[in-house]
Parts: sequence; structure tokens; C-alpha cells
Amino acid sequence: MPLDPVPSDQALTPTRRSWHLLAAHVVAEERFRRVGHSGLEPTPRGFRTPAAEPVGVEVDLDQLLVRTAHDVARRPVTTVGDAQAWVLGEVGPPRWGEQPGLHDPPAAVPPATPLPIDRGAAAWLGSWFSLGHVVLQELVTDPVSTEAGVPTLWPEHFDVGIELLGGDHRASYGLSPGDDTIATPYAYVVPWVPSRMVTGDARWNDPLLRGASIGAGELVAGTDPQDLLLAWFRERRDLLLAG
Repeated sequence: MPLDPVPSDQALTPTRRSWHLLAAHVVAEERFRRVGHSGLEPTPRGFRTPAAEPVGVEVDLDQLLVRTAHDVARRPVTTVGDAQAWVLGEVGPPRWGEQPGLHDPPAAVPPATPLPIDRGAAAWLGSWFSLGHVVLQELVTDPVSTEAGVPTLWPEHFDVGIELLGGDHRASYGLSPGDDTIATPYAYVVPWVPSRMVTGDARWNDPLLRGASIGAGELVAGTDPQDLLLAWFRERRDLLLAG
């Protein structure tokens, strides 16, 4: 799966923040009210509530789509309040963040908060999340990838991730579009028990995350980002298995 060069921060950062607000305050909220769950899935141009469900919501670049059993309606993204009113029928703080087991959901914002989206940056983010989803799906098919979760776009942190292995070997694996810890897009492996990382091993290269990370720029520079990322995940999973 090819991956274009990472867009500029000026285009990517506001787009990523707008998508995050839409995911947490609109799309995940709609699913939570409907089925009691908030996990989402990526698409090549955005993200959505699971396609297997007969109704739902999707973000397609700078458009909102509401899917019913008989029709698909579309509306341009403008503000948080407009998106909430159109999808949810009301404006206000999301309730999905009250779910047990979820933590650090993004804070509520004023309804008039604009949601600027650069279509080129949005297309890149769609490719980034889709790359992660494909690679994680392949990773969990390995016989040694026991006790695996389902690759999911989590709205609270806005990353595509899973957990693998059991006991002290368990770790989180995923792709982030950038956040307050690392500003640019990256993939990560974070052991649940940090002592499983061998001190001085350069493959555990990220003390901020207490794990390992690889930037999207490094993956773009490779001849096959999909194979490179899968091998990178496997190497760290195997390190945890051997520890």
C-alpha cells in the first residue's frame, strides 16, 4: 500500500484536530446512543461507524454522511454545533466518554468552534489510518499474536490500535496522526509492563511513550510502507514474547 509524503504541519494539524472533534463529539456519540459502543473504523478518505451496521455516520474528507437503510445524506463540515445538530438533533457535550474503560476523552468545545479541513491533508490521513488498519489486521492473523483485540479507530485518542498477547507480554500497537506527545504522525508499540523492555535496546526508542515509535516520514521513505510497518510491529512483538 503506497503512502504519499506527509503533508505540512499547517495543513495536517488543523485537519487532524477537526477530524478528532468530529470523531469524538459527533460520530462516536451517534454510535454510542444507538448501540452503546463508540469504536469506529477508518476508510480511505475518512472514518465511520462500522459499515456492517445498517445505519450510521461517516466523515468523508470535509463532508459528513448520514447513512440509513434507504438513503445517504451529505452535508459540508462547518462547525461542531452544526455537525451535532444535523447528526444528533442537539448540541452539547458528548456522553460516549462516560463509558467505563475509556479515558481521556477530548474536552467539550463551544458549538461555534470551526472545523477547518484541508482536503489534501484529509486524504493523506485517510490513507494513514487505512494503512494501519490493514497492517494490524494482518498482524493479528499471526499464530503467535494471541489474545488479540479488533483493530479499531478509538475516538478518545483518535488512533487506530489493538492489544496483543497476554499477561506481562501484553502491549498496545497502533498508528496515531499526531498528538500532544508527538506532533507528527507515528506508529507505536507500548508494553503494558514497561520492565519488559530491555534497557539499552535501541528498538525501544521512545521514553516519552515508554515504548517504541516510528515516524510516518520514515515509513514513506521505504519502498513498501505496508511491509516495513508490519515487520516493525512483528519485531517488537517478538521481543516481548522472548522477554
